[in-house]
Amino acid sequence: MTRRSHLRFYLISIMAFLMSLPIWARAGEVGNFTQVEQRVDYQKGQTGPLIPAKVKQGVEVNDVIQTYEVSRAQVLFRDKTTIIIAPKSRIAVESYMFDPAKFERSGDFELIQGVVKIVVPVAEKVQKTSFTLTTSTAVMGIRGTEFLVTSGKHFTVVYPIKDEVCITSTSKKPGKYSVGGAVPGGVLEKGEVCLNPGTMSVILANQLPSSGLPVTPAVLAAAEALVNTGIDDTPGKCIMSTLPGVDLVAVTKDPDTYAYSPPGPPAVPAGLGPSFPGGTGGVGGGITPPPPPSGYK
Repeated sequence: MTRRSHLRFYLISIMAFLMSLPIWARAGEVGNFTQVEQRVDYQKGQTGPLIPAKVKQGVEVNDVIQTYEVSRAQVLFRDKTTIIIAPKSRIAVESYMFDPAKFERSGDFELIQGVVKIVVPVAEKVQKTSFTLTTSTAVMGIRGTEFLVTSGKHFTVVYPIKDEVCITSTSKKPGKYSVGGAVPGGVLEKGEVCLNPGTMSVILANQLPSSGLPVTPAVLAAAEALVNTGIDDTPGKCIMSTLPGVDLVAVTKDPDTYAYSPPGPPAVPAGLGPSFPGGTGGVGGGITPPPPPSGYK
């Protein structure tokens, strides 16, 4: 074998080795922004400086993505998982791994507040999927599914759209409230509820998930519309009372403890608020964006 042949052999071997490595081992980026509407920021960790997001920009582990009153974003991960982030939302990428050689993928995400729609495609060759989404009150196990989650400081509401979503509570003890007359957490010993399309679950602070509650097509359509508008957090309004399919009387006898948004600035006069396709405009007590970072356009 000639020297040139040796060199070619080694180069091919190195390339084959690199291709066999998990994506996270070869590069810091685990996904990319595929949609950025209006202003969207991200930061390295929850205390890093805010950076304006752009389409095609990479997303890395520990990134925290923030949308505002009339902004929205979409992230496509390496395994084709998609997360659509509604206005007034904040989500963190805590971990992610995709190994195409072993057909394995895993990841952990935290919805700090707001609304997200998650689509995890079912892949025939993927032998192992271990994704979780954590909120203030719940943990969802994600395999191949499509679902929508809305979350605040004291509540989480989950709406499956396609296939199954399994939920546990961040609390190990059942709370004092029931939802829709159902015993919290179908099987109290395990504290897990698995939902299919056509159902939903409400998870309050210190309470196991409610048993699956029926969802009509109209309720599901209204839930999916939250991807465009975000949560209605108008000052003085009970947030949970605005969520599709949530019966506030059935959920809790003490809504003041859970759901009212804090007082905010006066509403912007009619005609002066920003517009957002499919959204509600720019008034109310939503997240107020900080001054743009240096270089933001």
